[in-house]
Amino acid sequence: MSDDRASTGGVAAAPRGLRVLVVDDERVSRATTVQQLERAGYCAAAAASAQDALERIAREPWDVVVTDLRMPGMDGLELLRRVRDDRPDIDVVLMTAYGTVEAAVDALQHGAADFLTKPFSFRVLEARLRKLAELRGTRRELHRVRDELRAARGLGPLIGRSAAMVEVRERVGLFARHDLPVLVTGETGTGKELVARAIHEASPRAAGPFVAVGCGTIPRELAESELFGHERGAFTGATGRRAGAFERADGGTLLLDDIDDLPADIQVKLLRVLQDGRFSRVGGEREMACDVRVVATTKIDLERAAAEGRFRPDLYYRLRTLELRLPALRERRDDIPLLAAHFLAQIAARDGRDPPPLADDAAAALIAAPWPGNVRELRGAIEGAYVLARGGPVEAAHLPASVRGGAAVGAPFALHLDGVDRLDMPAVVRAFEHALIDWALDRAGGSQARAAELLGLPRTTLQSKLSSR
Repeated sequence: MSDDRASTGGVAAAPRGLRVLVVDDERVSRATTVQQLERAGYCAAAAASAQDALERIAREPWDVVVTDLRMPGMDGLELLRRVRDDRPDIDVVLMTAYGTVEAAVDALQHGAADFLTKPFSFRVLEARLRKLAELRGTRRELHRVRDELRAARGLGPLIGRSAAMVEVRERVGLFARHDLPVLVTGETGTGKELVARAIHEASPRAAGPFVAVGCGTIPRELAESELFGHERGAFTGATGRRAGAFERADGGTLLLDDIDDLPADIQVKLLRVLQDGRFSRVGGEREMACDVRVVATTKIDLERAAAEGRFRPDLYYRLRTLELRLPALRERRDDIPLLAAHFLAQIAARDGRDPPPLADDAAAALIAAPWPGNVRELRGAIEGAYVLARGGPVEAAHLPASVRGGAAVGAPFALHLDGVDRLDMPAVVRAFEHALIDWALDRAGGSQARAAELLGLPRTTLQSKLSSR
């Protein structure tokens, strides 16, 4: 490289803090380059070989490596490959006295940031370094924006300005930075799976898989296979090897929804995986390791269930290392108009329309309603109202009757006891319970797991009630 001292004077200062490592087996060339870089305001140092450069890169922070292409031992192209593999954040500029179009294309295809043909002036090198500094700044800004978008994608759907939701979002962000199990509790429809996904999306595991398993929907005899997989011939119908949820979630997050519905014998095996990170497929002898972050949800009082022997206490204590309770919608009524507007915007965007306004009477009715189904019920009410509004403002008249009437209209039953002097209360209660169960099974299309969810009961409780009828 030519000295070209005049080029270092009267120009703007070097990009602040840019650290440049010069790799060249020619002592005079590398010393001259480092001297000119330092005189221009760069932080620069020299390495006499590619191996020397790799050792310095391993222990020191560098932004750019400027390396000769042809050197004894490891050449510049191999150094480029090693740097791209180990430190993709470092930009590599190749220089050679044997410059050809083919050599330049080969270098750029292998990830070189630039290619210079010797001899070149320091003015040329400095111009390339300034360009690289700008590109590095742009990349940093893009990474920052991506991080913000990822956080928004994870936390944005957790709508609400209430103190309860502010705390939920804070805990999601905090828990996402750790790999410990998380137990998310809350009533049906409060958004427990949404929170689990938010934790995953805001975590370092976001690029990995997110696997959701509904524990209440798995047939008891298939629960172990669903979680841990099975080998061919492990049981009747096992015609091939199948990966379980833990295998599919490796490197990511596994959601165990309604974990209280998991059979007791499977709870024992789940505890071992949480403690040791190892499991075996059904019918298999080889132990397998997995790297999985578990988020479990429950709609019941799991502490009470553990105390009453309905859930393993040791598993409960392991799961609740990090616990997050979701508030019922009635506990954060001020968030309801905001949620309604959010749902209207989502639904309208799906139709390619602008969201319709929410009329004051509709907002008042929404705030006053009891919402036993929480956010899930609210979304259903908004979806129906959107259709009935036909593109106009959503008014109270478009809402379901149970919402328009507030708590009174929303009552699930009424007593008609005029002219009744006395009654058999246990018999009436049994008949009412049977009617409720029949209603839930009808609404759920015969699915016991879904019916139990509609009734706010554990699936095992519903099964017990059905067997006693």
